[in-house]
Amino acid sequence: MLQVTPAATKHLVRVRKERGIGPEAGARFVSKGAGVGLTFAPAPEPGDGVVEGSEIQIYVAPQISDRLSRSQIDVSEKDGKLGLVLRPQPRAKRSDA
Repeated sequence: MLQVTPAATKHLVRVRKERGIGPEAGARFVSKGAGVGLTFAPAPEPGDGVVEGSEIQIYVAPQISDRLSRSQIDVSEKDGKLGLVLRPQPRAKRSDA
């Protein structure tokens, strides 16, 4: 299942506010050409995956759910600006007890 880092969650909440979108809207990741796009929606669309969040709901369009299922959304800085990045999920550390 898609993971969203705390930094990415805070970024999404800030972007939603900057765009003048109310706190009831969730972040919806959609297919955009060969990449992934971001919109905000009041509720998931039929077939969307839902990632529960404490500050913002995350919806994943069915066309990209497989692609994002083992991914992590994080924040990265480039040219002094913060933006979302898609990374492979970190592997769980094994305990050899």
